[in-house]
Amino acid sequence: MNRETVKLDLEARGLTGYVLLADPRNRTNVVVLAQGRDVWATFLQDERAQVMGTSVREFAGEAEALADFVHRVELWNRISGVR
Repeated sequence: MNRETVKLDLEARGLTGYVLLADPRNRTNVVVLAQGRDVWATFLQDERAQVMGTSVREFAGEAEALADFVHRVELWNRISGVR
C-alpha cells in the first residue's frame, strides 16, 4: 500500500470526505492524512474545519498511517451515508 494506490482505490470506490497529504484548511467534515517532520498523523476535521483533538492518531511509519486513514475514510463514508 502506498499513497498512489490508496488514492486510486478511494477514487475507484467513489469514497469522499478526505484530504490525502494536502492542505486541509477550510475543509469541513473530512478525514485527513498529514505528514510532519518525523511523524504521520490521521485526524478528523469538524463542520467548522477544526481538528477534533481526540481523533488525532500519530504513526512513525507511512504504511500504518495509510492503513488507518483508509479505514477511517471507509467508516466516514459508511456513517455519512455515502457508501
